[in-house]
Amino acid sequence: MHAIKEPNRYIVIIIFLISLGLLFFARPKIEPTSFKDSPLFEGKVVKVLSEKSVGKNDIAYLGATKIQTLLVEGKIDGAVKQISVENSIMTVEQGDRIFFQKMEDGKRFAMTEISRTRGLIWLSLFFVILVLLVSGKKGLNALVGLVFTFAVIISFLVPRILAGQNSIAVSLIGAIIILVGTLYVTYGWNKKSFSALVGIALTLLFVSLLAQFTISELNFTGFASEEAAYLNQETGDRVNIIALLISGIIIAAIGILDDVAITQASAVFTLKSAKTSLSRWDLFRKAMIVGKDHISAVINTLILAYTGAALPLVLLLAIGDNTQIGYTASLEIVAEEIVRTLVSSAGLILAVPATTFVAVLLAKRK
Repeated sequence: MHAIKEPNRYIVIIIFLISLGLLFFARPKIEPTSFKDSPLFEGKVVKVLSEKSVGKNDIAYLGATKIQTLLVEGKIDGAVKQISVENSIMTVEQGDRIFFQKMEDGKRFAMTEISRTRGLIWLSLFFVILVLLVSGKKGLNALVGLVFTFAVIISFLVPRILAGQNSIAVSLIGAIIILVGTLYVTYGWNKKSFSALVGIALTLLFVSLLAQFTISELNFTGFASEEAAYLNQETGDRVNIIALLISGIIIAAIGILDDVAITQASAVFTLKSAKTSLSRWDLFRKAMIVGKDHISAVINTLILAYTGAALPLVLLLAIGDNTQIGYTASLEIVAEEIVRTLVSSAGLILAVPATTFVAVLLAKRK
């Protein structure tokens, strides 16, 4: 196999253009099955017409301290208009941009969310500039890989899962597509990236099987969150919620496995270039020293990441009347996070020796 040291810039450009095409031109339109939401509009608050203070015990209290009537300017039905919008979500001020839509009566308008688009764009630009300044060309290639990942998720994974296809199979295929694209544009098509790809593919298969077995044995329903119940209602029971839970574990595992696998492959080839006389066993053993340190650090990162994401739930359960550890851990919404963490960590542990083994075989092969 001929090794390419760096990714070909023309192929990287082609992958980037394909990603943009998938995101903006080939993205399928997905319609809800049970009902169609009223059109969503965006506008600028011209003036706060009136406001009434509310307390935390008020029925309308949803994080806002006031119920407001706003004069908003926005493009509605093809024309720029100024209309009155009711707001009981969060307090806004003149000059803020908001999203709003018609109420059920078809005459009045209600605010649905404050617009954070501009802030997110500026944060994204800061992130891109920081990546380019620190990582240079490598960082640029990584950003192309990021765009490619979004394109595959939005244009391949999402529509096929919503169409009722086997979400586990779709997720595994999508994961391999993402890995082939991102590994190539970031590291080039060489022995190192190929080792990482094989190691991750084997590990993802293990993760999917372990997740299926665990979720079946623990009698999960998949309806621990409101989002799952709402999705099931909207798709007419077309999406298998249990399979979707397993798919989520697979997708979540890709990122961390990518990091671990490429690090291990890099460690093998670095050791090989520094000391060519190492036997396969010695090369494997020395690379695993690096892998064991990486495992310890990343497992801790995984646990902290999942705990941080579920911190409001953790605090809510801690102040409840029933604080038995067994009961709390048995709650499906908690058990899901535990399973997700442990299965991903198990995959992470397996990815280290699997990738190292493949890398050693390729490193010692002429």
